[in-house]
Amino acid sequence: MKLLTVYGSPTPPGKLARALGLIEEDVRARFPGWQAERLSPQTTTDPVVAIWEADAVDRVREADAVVLASPVFRGSLSGTLKLLLDTLPGEALRSKPVGVLTVAAAPHHFLSAERHLRDILAWFGALTVPNSAFFVDRAFATDEVSDDVRCDLGEFTEQLTVLTERLSGHRFGPDPLHVRMSPPAGR
Repeated sequence: MKLLTVYGSPTPPGKLARALGLIEEDVRARFPGWQAERLSPQTTTDPVVAIWEADAVDRVREADAVVLASPVFRGSLSGTLKLLLDTLPGEALRSKPVGVLTVAAAPHHFLSAERHLRDILAWFGALTVPNSAFFVDRAFATDEVSDDVRCDLGEFTEQLTVLTERLSGHRFGPDPLHVRMSPPAGR
């Protein structure tokens, strides 16, 4: 099985990337038969938006499970991650387990980006894991990450892998609203 972690930040890898690295290491160490790879955008001179490689959509589509990771920017997900989500076809995340990881500068941002991401994932018909992972950025300020944070990331990873293994191959209905409310092809 393949886990794709998505680094949804326009900035060079830092605290959010450190969190994803711990998830990827955990998957490789604890879950035989799983591989973990990361999808990261190319940074630009724009401090707000980076661009995605041409194969980004295919990599999301081919993954068995996905972790969407975003810093909290102005109470929401990053524009970089939104650009990727906007390019995905409706079926790319359909019935696919997806975990949400957000990192913010302050604890009072704990639901802001997650709420927006859950709404977007519902549009796709994704299987969003019940418990997301939120951390204040200082938890990843150094290479020494606390045992509590590692434990939380481990539980987050476990729920995503277990959900994926148990529900692999199942397609859940009814179709998402965007499918049901779209006119039939050819009209």
